[in-house]
Amino acid sequence: MKKIISKPSPIVWQAVCLLISLGLYTLIVVNRSPNLLRPMSMALRTGFGLVIPITSLVVYAAFRVKDRLGDLISMAVTLCLFALPLAGLWASGQSQSVTISGLLPLTDASFYYQDSLRIIMGQDISHFSAMRPFFPGFLSFLMNLTDRNFMFSLAIITAIAAIGIYFTVREVQRTHGTEVAVFLLLILFLYFRHHSGTSMSETLGMPLGALGMALVWRSLEKRSQVLAVFGLFVCAFALNVRPGTMFILPLILLWAAWILRKPNEFIAIKFLFVGAAVIALSFFLNSQYVRLLAEPSGTAFSNFSWALYGLASGGNAYTYVFEQHPELRLIADPEQSRTIYRMALELIVQSPQLFVKGALHNWDMFFSDSWYSAFSFLEGETGIIYRITRWTIYTLCALGFIKWFRKPTDPHSGLVAVAAIGILASVPFVPPTDAYRVRLYAASIVTFGLLPAMGISFILDQFKLKLLSKADLEIQQTNVSAIFSTLLIVLVLGGPLVVKAAPQLPPALEFSCPAGSDKIAIRFDEGTSINIMREKDLFLDWMPNFHQGVFSRSIHDLADNDLIAYFDSLRPGTSLLSTVDILSYEAALITIPTHLLPEPGSYLGLCGHWATEPRLQYYSMFTADEAAALLKQ
Repeated sequence: MKKIISKPSPIVWQAVCLLISLGLYTLIVVNRSPNLLRPMSMALRTGFGLVIPITSLVVYAAFRVKDRLGDLISMAVTLCLFALPLAGLWASGQSQSVTISGLLPLTDASFYYQDSLRIIMGQDISHFSAMRPFFPGFLSFLMNLTDRNFMFSLAIITAIAAIGIYFTVREVQRTHGTEVAVFLLLILFLYFRHHSGTSMSETLGMPLGALGMALVWRSLEKRSQVLAVFGLFVCAFALNVRPGTMFILPLILLWAAWILRKPNEFIAIKFLFVGAAVIALSFFLNSQYVRLLAEPSGTAFSNFSWALYGLASGGNAYTYVFEQHPELRLIADPEQSRTIYRMALELIVQSPQLFVKGALHNWDMFFSDSWYSAFSFLEGETGIIYRITRWTIYTLCALGFIKWFRKPTDPHSGLVAVAAIGILASVPFVPPTDAYRVRLYAASIVTFGLLPAMGISFILDQFKLKLLSKADLEIQQTNVSAIFSTLLIVLVLGGPLVVKAAPQLPPALEFSCPAGSDKIAIRFDEGTSINIMREKDLFLDWMPNFHQGVFSRSIHDLADNDLIAYFDSLRPGTSLLSTVDILSYEAALITIPTHLLPEPGSYLGLCGHWATEPRLQYYSMFTADEAAALLKQ
C-alpha cells in the first residue's frame, strides 16, 4: 500500500511560510556583502523611475503563483521587499528629518525611543509620548526583548508591518484578483519605506490600520458582524497609536451596519451600538495607558488642541498658538489643552471666516503639487515623473468613486469610498503641512491605496481578458488576518505591562569629574550608536561604521543648519549615540571618542559638557571627554 502523507493544515502551512519568509528577511537585513542586494536595497529605499516598475513585475509574478506554493512565494517576496529598504538605510547611512545617519533618532523619534528606555527603567514617559502612549510602550517591550538593541527592535517592527500588509493584500486578492492586490501592495510599500527604520508611531499605526480595514473587508464578504466589530476595534486602535483621520470611524461603522443588516432591517441597530462601544473602548484603553505610563499631567491627543487653533486662525501651523500666546508654555497639561481648546472655539465663533479659510487652505495643500500632498510619497527622481504619477493616481481615484456610483450596493467599493470621504472630511483637522508626506495619515493610508485600486478594478471590469486573474476565495481561507491582529494587539497592550512589572533599575554609580565638567551616566547597548571612520580605512560602509565622507554627505540632508555645522566639525574616531542619562533620566545625544566605548551592556560614567548653544540645547547634545566609571551588567 502506498503511504498517504497528509498535508499540513492551512494555518500550520501559513506558519511554515512565515518562518521561511522571516529567515529570508533576516538574511537581507544582516547582509553586508557588496553583491546585488546592496545596490538593490539602496535603490528600493529612495528610487522610483526604473526600480519600481521592475519590482512591480517581480511581485506580480510571485502573487500569480497559485495554491500553497503561491502562499510561500508571495509571502517571502513581500517580506524581502520590505527588508530591502531597511538594509538600504543601514548601508547608506541616510539621514532624514527624524533620523541621523540611518539610525539615531531625532526630534519626535527620539522622544519615543528615550521614553521606551524610561519605561524599562521604571520611569514615567514624557508629555510628548503621553499624547500617544501605545507606541513607546510597545517599543519598550521590543527593546527589553532584544536587550535594548535598537537596530534589532526596528527590524522587528518593519517585519511586523510587512506581515500585516501582506495579510491585508491577500484579503483584497481573494475578492478582486492579483492585479488590484499588487497595486495596493506597491502603494503601501512606497509609503512605508520612508518610515522603515525609524522609531515613529507611523511604523505601527500603518500596519494596524491596514489590518483593521482587511478585517472589515473580509467581514463584508463573509457577512460577519463579529468580524466587522473586531475590524472596527483594530481601525480605532490604529488611530490611537497614530492619531489622524478620525472621521473614517463613524462612516465605516455606518456602512458596515447597512451592508450587514438583516433582511427585515433598514440598518443593523445592535451592530451600531456594539461597533460604537468597541471604538470607544480603544480610546478608553489609550487613556488608561496614559495614566499607566505617564505622570499625572500627561494628556492624550493634547496636540490636537494646537492644530485646532491653527485651523481656527486661518490655517496656520500647529505651533502658531504658542507664537501668539507664549505664556501658554508655562501652563501644564491638562489645563494647557483645555485653555487652547477654549481659545480655539472662541476664535471660531468670533471669526468663522478664518475657520473656513483654514479648512480651504488644508484641502488646497492636500491636493497641491508639493511634498504635503496626498500622494507625495510617490515622488520620483524628476518632477515630471512625479506629476505623471500623481495625476494618474488621481484619475484612478476618480474611477474608484465611479465604480461605487455605478453599483452603490457593492460592499467593498462602498467601504473604500466612505473611508475616503471620511479622510477628506478630516483633512481640515489633520493639516497636511504639519508633517511631510502625509505622515499624519498613516493609520488610514491603506485607503489611499484601496481607492485607486478600485479604479484599477473598474478598468479591468471593462476588459474581460483571459490573461487577467480572477477573484479566488481559496486564497487565505483561514482567517490569519484576525489571528495576527489579535496577537499584535495583545503584544501592544501586554508588552508594556510586562516591562512595567519588572523594571530594570540602573545600579548606583559613584564617580567624579574634573571641576567645571558635567557628568552623566549611561548604559551602552549594541545597535544604538554610529562610528565615524577615517577615509583611508578600508571597509564597506554599513551600520554602525561609516567613512567620514559618507557621514558628512548624509547629515547634510538634515533640516537644521546648526546641527549640520556641529556634525561637520566631528572628526574620525568619534561615535554618536542617543540614550537617557540614568542620573537625571533626561535625554542625551552624545558624541564620544570611539575608543572610550565599552562592551555592549556596560554602564558608563561620562565627563564632558552639555551644549550651550540654544539651538543645540534643543537636541540635548552632550560631548564626552572621558569615561570615568565602568560596570558590566
